[in-house]
Amino acid sequence: MSLKGRRLIFVAIYWCTAPASLPGQTRETDSLAILDVIDQHEAAMRTFQAEQQIKIYAADAVWINAFGTRRAGRDSILAFLVALNADSGYRASQVRRVAPPEVIFLRPDVAIVRELHQRDGQRLPDGSLVDRRIHTSYVLSKDSGRWLIKYEHIADVRPRSRAMRSNPGGLEKGA
Repeated sequence: MSLKGRRLIFVAIYWCTAPASLPGQTRETDSLAILDVIDQHEAAMRTFQAEQQIKIYAADAVWINAFGTRRAGRDSILAFLVALNADSGYRASQVRRVAPPEVIFLRPDVAIVRELHQRDGQRLPDGSLVDRRIHTSYVLSKDSGRWLIKYEHIADVRPRSRAMRSNPGGLEKGA
């Protein structure tokens, strides 16, 4: 199924199950606009175009990657992305979406988006070659009719340890 087809199914499902406090037409229109922002983000990542990617961030956005690097403000995020995209190990990798993005409205002008994607063939600074499954969470806000990324947090999916599999909550027994 095409990306557009999946997007329309997602919007239809969301429209039928979303809170009644947000009018249907606005919810549908905003959902499509938000998914378009996420598609622009993915396209810019896939083609290593930081200058295009940064256009969808709010001026005061916060960006945190899976390695703990935190950048605040569009200029700081852009500088990091330009350097990242220039790295040959990063450029050797390819990104693809694993599951369609999930959009949840907190208010009519604020939404959370969660997506899962895979980056294959990334060479780390130590020379190791990795394939990464990545969860990205975004907070988007609507400013002057335009949806922008206000906050982005990238987290690698890591295998669970034996201890975590036997104690999924991570709490001590009896706590």
